[in-house]
Amino acid sequence: MTRQFKQFLSALFLLLTLTSGAAFAQTTSTNLGKPAIPLHINESFKINVAGICDQFPATQIGQLNLRINGQLMPLKASDCDADPNQYGLDYFLPQPDTAELTRLRDALSGSPWRDARHGFQRELSYTVSFSDSRGENLIAAGTMHYQIIRIPYLLLGFAFIAIVSVALFQLGNASTLLRDTPNGPCTIPVQCRTYSMGRVQMAWWFFIVLISYIWLWIVAEGIPTMSAHALGLMGIGSATYLTAAGVDASKQNVLGSSQGFWNDILSDAQGLALYRFQMLVFNVLFGVLFLIYVLQNVAMPDLDTNILALLGMSAGTYAGFKIPEKQTAATPPVPHQQEDPK
Repeated sequence: MTRQFKQFLSALFLLLTLTSGAAFAQTTSTNLGKPAIPLHINESFKINVAGICDQFPATQIGQLNLRINGQLMPLKASDCDADPNQYGLDYFLPQPDTAELTRLRDALSGSPWRDARHGFQRELSYTVSFSDSRGENLIAAGTMHYQIIRIPYLLLGFAFIAIVSVALFQLGNASTLLRDTPNGPCTIPVQCRTYSMGRVQMAWWFFIVLISYIWLWIVAEGIPTMSAHALGLMGIGSATYLTAAGVDASKQNVLGSSQGFWNDILSDAQGLALYRFQMLVFNVLFGVLFLIYVLQNVAMPDLDTNILALLGMSAGTYAGFKIPEKQTAATPPVPHQQEDPK
């Protein structure tokens, strides 16, 4: 388990190094073409075109349509500066974390990994048109520049993930964080006790949701919205652990020595158990798919309710089979007693 954790950290920091280097190389290059409009989340930006305010009535500024990469955006100009030295439309770029801003989020940060070789920077084309009874007239066009990921956010987010990873693996191995606990006195050292399937599942979904949430913070540069399905997945893990703990507390729970991480979570008193294997496969599968979706789409997925039901049924089966389980420890050797000489 320790070797696998070291390999995970090595891959994590290798990815961080590559993306940081690519971003640095890209940000130090110069733009020889027409300057693009810089975009930043929760900041205003201006589309500068000489005489743009004279191309539509000031009272009809709300009829301007902004398109980014050909997609109509819900953003509306707040003002048009008619100063000859500062001609331009004023816009505000909000944090795109609502359903109404889905198209904006997809245009700005959707599938960010396709721009990794460019330092996570994206060039976006835009057009501004005015709609009236005669149709739609183009009044401005150009490019925008958006930094999908900023290196300080990336470093801070990855560092926090690494710290939590170290704490989770170390405490899980050296304490009762992921291991079974007895109802009474136990002579088996903590490091030698069996791993708990319920605790491991709870930790798994905690870690998946944590990585997803931090990734959304890195990309969106604001406090992300927690989806109801993410809370549901963590709730299933918590309910599974609480139910299993309640079952163990209601009977004599005698611990045995650990036979290894995988053997502990996949076995009951009769050996390897299919219901435990099923629970493991479903949780790993949907956890990986959940994480891939978040990394690609920069949003937490809306899971089908049948998936939540399937995970709930799997967890319920696990809790149900724990009721007849008989947990017995290896019988300690009986000390040899010498007969009294007569």
